[in-house]
Amino acid sequence: MTGKRKKKGGFSGGRTVTVAFSLCLLAVVTMIGMYTVGRTDQQQKELEQQIAEAEEEAKLKEQAQAEAEEKAREAAEQADETQEAASDSAARDKEGEALADAGEDMAEDTAQIDGAELESEFAETDPDPYGTGETVILDSTQEASSTDAAAEDIVLSFSPDSDRLLWPVAGNVLMDYSMDKTVYFTTLDQYKYNPAVIIQGTLDESVMAAAEGQITKIETLEETGMTVTMDIGDGYEIVYGQLKELPVKEGDHVMAGDTIGYVSEPTRFYTKEGCNVYFEVRKDGESIDPMELLQ
Repeated sequence: MTGKRKKKGGFSGGRTVTVAFSLCLLAVVTMIGMYTVGRTDQQQKELEQQIAEAEEEAKLKEQAQAEAEEKAREAAEQADETQEAASDSAARDKEGEALADAGEDMAEDTAQIDGAELESEFAETDPDPYGTGETVILDSTQEASSTDAAAEDIVLSFSPDSDRLLWPVAGNVLMDYSMDKTVYFTTLDQYKYNPAVIIQGTLDESVMAAAEGQITKIETLEETGMTVTMDIGDGYEIVYGQLKELPVKEGDHVMAGDTIGYVSEPTRFYTKEGCNVYFEVRKDGESIDPMELLQ
């Protein structure tokens, strides 16, 4: 009886050990599983992060490729435009050359036609109008002399009883004519005689001929700058001062109202008075009051 109890007790102790071992093994497996699950979650997060980074890198590469393609497209368009402009320029050059050639041909044809017409005119003209047996041909010098002679034949006439002068510019009178007493010159800060009317003008304003006449003298004087003298007939002359850019020359015949020059900057004698026209009228070389003759 005693021996049987001892044997039973040994079997119960073995089962206890087995159960304890099983529990330990289960705990180890559980810990391993939990560690594995934890590692799996971390790896999953790392994998997701790597995927996101790869996607971002792919997007950047795609964007860079798109930008490169856009730049290449713009460069190609610019090259096409440059080539097209060069082609247009070459076409214009060819067209210009063609027009120039056509113009030269036309000029040659015109010269031939003019020459033929000139020969025809000479053929129709009486070669010996005076019956001298010689052919008379007038050259350009003789024609110019004839023109000058015609200009000298112009008869100028001016009478204060029936004629009146035009104002050279439409401005106020800055200084009156005064030869019987001295007047004050602001710029010079002194009193002196004034043989002309000083008329206010605007820079670059056109200056008109006050009457029909002939330009007899053009000179540059210290006081009145560029000065024009014009003969209007019967001993009367008009002197215009403070002018520039004259469209006339000595010997020209002008009509009343024609432009004979433009208002210039004033000389140092009239800086304070400003831009003006010096307008003097002479009778037989003596200054007279222009106001008595102006309209």
